[in-house]
Amino acid sequence: MSRILVYSTQLMETGGIESHILEFCHKISESGIKIDLVVPNFKMTLDNELKLKKVCNSVYISRNREGWKRYLWLLMIALVIGMKRYNALYTNGQGESIGFFEKFIRFKNRWIHHHHTSGDTHDMDTWGGNYWKSLMAANEVIACSNRNAESLNKILNRDVKSIPCFSRQIVISQKEGRTSGNVSLGYFGRLIPEKGIDTICRLSEDPELKNIEFHIWGEGVAYPPGSFYNFPSVKYHGKFYSLEELKNAISSLDGFLLLSTHSEGLPISLLEVMSAGLPWLATNRGGIPDIACDPVSTRVIAATPTYEEVKLAVLNLAEDIRSGKISRETQMHLYNTKFSSSALTSQWRMILNLEE
Repeated sequence: MSRILVYSTQLMETGGIESHILEFCHKISESGIKIDLVVPNFKMTLDNELKLKKVCNSVYISRNREGWKRYLWLLMIALVIGMKRYNALYTNGQGESIGFFEKFIRFKNRWIHHHHTSGDTHDMDTWGGNYWKSLMAANEVIACSNRNAESLNKILNRDVKSIPCFSRQIVISQKEGRTSGNVSLGYFGRLIPEKGIDTICRLSEDPELKNIEFHIWGEGVAYPPGSFYNFPSVKYHGKFYSLEELKNAISSLDGFLLLSTHSEGLPISLLEVMSAGLPWLATNRGGIPDIACDPVSTRVIAATPTYEEVKLAVLNLAEDIRSGKISRETQMHLYNTKFSSSALTSQWRMILNLEE
């Protein structure tokens, strides 16, 4: 049986990469591959930790806060697993420790690094020197979207392929068009200004949008408890972790908003709402155009729109939802054929050179 080593620089309580790693380990191991997982900065919930330990052969995690302690821990882990030989090494995320750890691992000349952000010049400014070296040294660099692969190709001057991240497939009951009542639009994910949270709050105060409710799930230091008290049309629901809570959030919405100015990769939140057929509106960032399957149910606006442009787009989305013009089938079909776990597992097995 083939064995791979998965190295992720960090896993937080929630987030797109965290969701991807959970699904990646689950689906790849389910396909008959043994996985050892190493994470030097681990902050996931106990429930998700147990899920990883259930699907992986071995899990090595550290909760060290200080960088030097993480490197010392990595050296100790390298001694523990150094005699094992892996069919492939899969590294994930961005960090200086990736190349350091790789030097201690024995694998059959198949090091795949998965880069998750835009890969453009703005993203490049966040790369440390050792991470640069990792991007040049890996046998394959994989981006999570076609646009990001093109950007990385130009910057690194090497071939970069594109394979999307894993996401959780959500099945909800179909909704009929609304002839009356408020339209519910929402966002879930990290609460940082770059995700358009302030814009959502501003939209909620606009009298022309009085028939729209805005819903937010998540957490972040920039938005402590009470941040939304002064915005009556914003319903803040806190954070959630479980699949059932995610399903409930998506089921309660008529549409999803990602008004991002962030250096996006391929947002997991959009893949999740896409799997349920929920219409969405997002800025033209990173790999977002990759999953825009039609201009009605998946709407992409300028990367840096004016407030009036956002407002008009939100008004039009709400009106089309209310009048029942939006079908969910196109999105769900594209997700099933290109982004579902069955489609991605075969792609990852091929790029990792794992026999069937």
